[in-house]
Amino acid sequence: MAVPTNTVTAHSAIGNREDLVNIIYDISPMDTPFLSEASRGSAKAVYHEWQTDALEAAAANRQIEGDDATANTFAATTRVGNYLQISRKIVSTSATQRAVDSAGRSDEFAYQTAKRGREIKRDMEFALTRNQASSA
Repeated sequence: MAVPTNTVTAHSAIGNREDLVNIIYDISPMDTPFLSEASRGSAKAVYHEWQTDALEAAAANRQIEGDDATANTFAATTRVGNYLQISRKIVSTSATQRAVDSAGRSDEFAYQTAKRGREIKRDMEFALTRNQASSA
């Protein structure tokens, strides 16, 4: 079917407003199960150390009535450590961009900072779950 001559259509009109949803959909998977379950602590040196310990294997632990008790031998704890890692993502947003009305976010700098933070969290998960030697 032909469009009559001189008909203004939506595709040819100038000045139609955009139809942009005011939401930004994050389509990147962001699961970090290891990092999310890891306990938190603070470090006071470049090389951070901690101790590990383990229970002895289960055994039949029955005693004869009246038997003389002797002290068991115990294994010492194991001291392990690793070097701290510095991660960085730099965010720079102009004052003009922060002032304009952006779709899906109220402040471009805050949005970009939060996004970089999620990227660092994903980078940390990647580093923590790899089999790699420590390096100063």
